[in-house]
Amino acid sequence: MNLKHSFILFLILLFSPSVKGAENLFLYKGTFSRAIEISDLYKFKKTKIPSNKLKSLMKITNQKDNELHKILSSKIEVPLKGSSKLMNSKIGEVFLNRLSKIIYTNKISNKKLNIKAIRSGILLGSYNNNQEIDLIDFFKAYPNKNIAIDLNALSKTLKKVESLKELIIFYSNSPFKKLKDGRSSI
Repeated sequence: MNLKHSFILFLILLFSPSVKGAENLFLYKGTFSRAIEISDLYKFKKTKIPSNKLKSLMKITNQKDNELHKILSSKIEVPLKGSSKLMNSKIGEVFLNRLSKIIYTNKISNKKLNIKAIRSGILLGSYNNNQEIDLIDFFKAYPNKNIAIDLNALSKTLKKVESLKELIIFYSNSPFKKLKDGRSSI
């Protein structure tokens, strides 16, 4: 780890005890908005028993218990060194910029601040959980009391991801195997 990364990690560790994670999650979809406490989501993740507020929110959003539990519990590996480098690269900046349109600090429209908050939530969440993170870990590490998710933007992004996934599947199952393998004589 070079001196710059060591200094940044030192600053994060020095100031992380005073930084509190998100406590409230605000969901927006057009004129629809609802808030739920992160602690309700955490309890649901641990017990699989939703609070009354979470039950009504799942009913409104047509979310099933087992699907939400799977979303909240899915862990991904986030190695600190590689993730930090990636998020500070041009590609990482583009990714974080797009993600900041979906997940952002509630009632704060400063894009640069939102990008830094997402980056911080990912890296601190990973650091605090042995370089693995799930959605609750991210929320707990997010450096603001209130976090918002734009469900319309999330839906659009998921549709794009799904169409990209279909394109990849089509290409990998394509009859043009020679082209895929680079053996074409064209």
